[in-house]
Amino acid sequence: MRIVFDIGGSVLVPEDPDVEFIKAIAYELIKISEDHEVAVVVGGGKVARKYIEAAKTFTPNETFKDYIGIHITRANAMLLIAALGEKAYPFVIQDFRKAWEVIQLKKIPIMGGTHPGHTTDAVSALLAEYLQADLLVVVTNVDGVYDSDPRKNPNAKKLDRITPEQLVEIAMEAESKAGGSGVVDALAAKFIQRGRIRTYIVGKKDAYHLFDVVRGKHSGTVVEP
Repeated sequence: MRIVFDIGGSVLVPEDPDVEFIKAIAYELIKISEDHEVAVVVGGGKVARKYIEAAKTFTPNETFKDYIGIHITRANAMLLIAALGEKAYPFVIQDFRKAWEVIQLKKIPIMGGTHPGHTTDAVSALLAEYLQADLLVVVTNVDGVYDSDPRKNPNAKKLDRITPEQLVEIAMEAESKAGGSGVVDALAAKFIQRGRIRTYIVGKKDAYHLFDVVRGKHSGTVVEP
């Protein structure tokens, strides 16, 4: 089985690098890679947002600020490469074709951001589509997809199983609200829909047991085409 993992930056580096978590997921990824082909995309999280916010003081150029965020994702990716040791390709991959090539070498390709205007969620969905992955696992700071924002609505209900069409609808609704953001952004959701990609969306607690997650043992949301 070929699996793409999308590790949110806020999970990997909440304020400072979560060294114990990075060690734990590196161990899990190595274990999974013994039986499956694995690729990973790492996000920028709070650190990227802080840099982008600071850059607003100096420039209104959104594309320039996107590039700052991309550099932060790649720094986070390097942390995971260090934790994976020789199982990982030693450089951050910037091209989907190169990721495929690295998989043929029996190494784990680690990516960050690629182009301005794309989140790493979108990058992971595109990578999964390009690699024709059997599964995309999204690790985020919310433990699944809810019918409304659980951080604002204590009565929000977690959705155990949804379709890609429902994911797109939920993501677009979340982004339409002032200051809103969903577990997966709308562009990524549309790529998941287009590629008909089976997707698990899980929280940090489940991520400590990624080996079980890929076998369907988790408390997150399954997006089933």
